[in-house]
Amino acid sequence: MSPAAIMTDIDALIKDKLVPMRNRVLDALEKKHPQIFSVMNPILANKKNKFGLQVLENGRVVGEYVLYLSGLRVEDVENGKLDSEIHHPFMGVIKPYASIERKILEKVISDEKSFENELFPTVARYLPEMTVKFLH
Repeated sequence: MSPAAIMTDIDALIKDKLVPMRNRVLDALEKKHPQIFSVMNPILANKKNKFGLQVLENGRVVGEYVLYLSGLRVEDVENGKLDSEIHHPFMGVIKPYASIERKILEKVISDEKSFENELFPTVARYLPEMTVKFLH
């Protein structure tokens, strides 16, 4: 498979599957736990944040993305670039990004119901499979 074809597949995975899945999970969690969102939304409201995502295949970088956030929701995705800027209420601007193997990302996407029903245990199950780093 050519690198261009791999990028196209990964672009679709991020834009057409991961982002909509994330937003559906947020919708479900907001309905189940409105009190959490009533606390989080004022903290994140009117904050335009960016989060970087690096996708790997067998340890090799095959895709880099910037997820543009409005509050907790992803508004847009830019491919071919790795950038991050989170406006933290106590630490100022931090620049985290996550690296994850494509096969793990595909498992995350297919595990949507677990995220909706048991968010924290599900996140904890996938954390060892991701690496969080920070840009300078």
